[in-house]
Amino acid sequence: MKKTLKILLLWLSMLVVFAGLSEARADSSNNLLKERKIAYKNSKKFIDNKMMGTFGVYTNYLNKETLQKKSASGHQYLSESAGLYLLNLAYSSNKKNFIKFYKLTKKNFYHDGVFIYRMDTNKRQKYQINATIDDLRIIKSLLIYDKIHKTSHYKDEAKNLFKNLKSKVRSGSYLVDYYSITNDKISKNVTLSYQDVQLLRKFDIRLYKRSLKLVKRGFISKKVPLYQQSYSLATKKFNTKEIVTAQCLLTMEHLAEVKKLPVSSQKWLLQKVESNQLYNAYNCEGAAIDKNKAASNYALAAIIGKILVNEKLYKASIKVLLTFQVNEPTSKIFGSFGDVQTNQVYSFNELLALIALSNIRNRDFNY
Repeated sequence: MKKTLKILLLWLSMLVVFAGLSEARADSSNNLLKERKIAYKNSKKFIDNKMMGTFGVYTNYLNKETLQKKSASGHQYLSESAGLYLLNLAYSSNKKNFIKFYKLTKKNFYHDGVFIYRMDTNKRQKYQINATIDDLRIIKSLLIYDKIHKTSHYKDEAKNLFKNLKSKVRSGSYLVDYYSITNDKISKNVTLSYQDVQLLRKFDIRLYKRSLKLVKRGFISKKVPLYQQSYSLATKKFNTKEIVTAQCLLTMEHLAEVKKLPVSSQKWLLQKVESNQLYNAYNCEGAAIDKNKAASNYALAAIIGKILVNEKLYKASIKVLLTFQVNEPTSKIFGSFGDVQTNQVYSFNELLALIALSNIRNRDFNY
């Protein structure tokens, strides 16, 4: 009898402990949810009020142009930013604003079958070259819009945009990095992060299979479960001087969307996020060569977590992402993920963080 009583008391104590743990976890999840919602609201307010110009989202909050011709800055506009903002509008079910912003994007960026990647502040110059990943992202936003609103409003539009893009940037079995309108030439490189295999599967199964095969070949090893940067069609070799984390994570995101992301890559990402050591660049041996960190990397990790239905990765990524946000109410860049010392705020960081913080559902990734 005494033995039975002891066992019962032990079980009761264990139940109390488990109940306490469950309550703690529930409180933690509720707090994270509240923090995420507030962070999203402040982020969106900053972007809409301080990053939005006549032709779209500014590249940087500060209106300072760079003298470097290869990169945009200041109040210039990028098709990259347009595509990311369209994705956010699609995911947030904002029907009216999505339609309006897409019309603006197509009017200002679409030319000769592609979306030009960049235009300056005064619209005096449109750079006559595209970035294939940006075109694909814009097309993807149209499909997401139709999926969420249960319509076929953009079905033909997306199909035609892809057809036009393919006619410009296809080389053999791949979509290459860009098409130059100026000299009617295309890139000889296939950047792996540009291969949105889910979108390719939607429109061209042959391109999908070949691109997926190439991306898989770019997997370095189980020990270093990262991906090569690009493949040269001229040399038939991969070309990777360093692994830029943002690009590698985009490659992982695309693989996750078609359920092809290796477990080893998932474990690597979770470990780096949980230890807050997701650095900006690595070498092919897996060593960090740029130990700076960016909000965009943790935002991408959170998005990958959502796609994989991996709550542990998603929550861990969001927790770190929130630490990047400027929460000082008197700051000019309050709500952003910028640098409080310089007031530098980049659209890539802002828009990816906005998507990661939004009330995005796992099923929204399937279209």
